[in-house]
Amino acid sequence: MNKFALIGKNIAHSKSPEMYRKLISPTVKYDLLDYKTSDEIPSAKELLSKYDGINITSPYKKHFIKEVELTKVAQQVGAINCLKRSGDLIIGENTDYFAVIDTLEALIKKYQILEVVILGDGVMSKVARVALENLGVTSQTLSRKLSKSFDQLNINDYFHLNKQVPLVINTCAREYVFKGMLPKNSIFWDFNYDFPLHSQYISPRVQYYFDGLEMLERQAIYAVSFWSKDLIGHPLKMI
Repeated sequence: MNKFALIGKNIAHSKSPEMYRKLISPTVKYDLLDYKTSDEIPSAKELLSKYDGINITSPYKKHFIKEVELTKVAQQVGAINCLKRSGDLIIGENTDYFAVIDTLEALIKKYQILEVVILGDGVMSKVARVALENLGVTSQTLSRKLSKSFDQLNINDYFHLNKQVPLVINTCAREYVFKGMLPKNSIFWDFNYDFPLHSQYISPRVQYYFDGLEMLERQAIYAVSFWSKDLIGHPLKMI
């Protein structure tokens, strides 16, 4: 394996190239393919004639669904973030799911019982909901459809605040900045990373704030496993 690419929009800030060079080889070629619209994106077949594997990020995680064979995970979450060739087939996988499952399992082990609110109703929200459902954890999803002042929500109103630990998962893109109220004992998991508008505002107001960098790293490990069929440090979890 020696040539890969990430497909997305406004992805110049992506840390993916350095992550995959660390995981695979310092000399691996990893391109950022930035497309303003989905109409500009080549077919999966054309892309995989040039690359050994493809990553996909927002807003294009549903773009290739009708072109490829989906794994069980990708079928369940309805989105793809990895493509590969397998003989005459092109396979679409969602390794975000495995990274989210890993993190949720660690949180459940540490805090025992979680009560979860998900901010946003896009693709990554669906990944989080499916992962929580498969772990037997209920959640509620809040979106811009709920309120014109979505960034100013009082999240306290959506938790029972009993013995369960409140977990807020922000799946919204970087354009969304949460400025509302949070339970002081809550955990805030931001799927974005290197986002000081959140880290500086939210960290002092909650028990624990963490961003999406570890999730990005974990999904990259699973992506390499998916492309190579070899595991790197983690057993591949199946639903």
